[in-house]
Amino acid sequence: MNRPLQKAHLVSVNLPASAVEALDARVAAGEFASLDEAVTAALLELEHFRAVDLLGGEAAFNALAEEVEADPSAGMGEVDAFEFLHALKSRYEQMADARGDRA
Repeated sequence: MNRPLQKAHLVSVNLPASAVEALDARVAAGEFASLDEAVTAALLELEHFRAVDLLGGEAAFNALAEEVEADPSAGMGEVDAFEFLHALKSRYEQMADARGDRA
């Protein structure tokens, strides 16, 4: 990952052996420094996919990302990915609720 997490909470999870083996292989290949880092990256990826889904697809997500990058007043420096994705997810859940799109 690009930087260490600023805030962390200890959480225990049970993963299928195949998932642990796949993550261990990525650690062994040097993609991640530890299994913790690999699991964190996998969770961030899941949050990303959820945010993309809530927004309405990859094109809509990319348009939003370009809009944020193009707006210098947004003040987007380095941010905590979990906090950013959680806020993004919350925003689009509210939008989906307002449209009646969520199950």
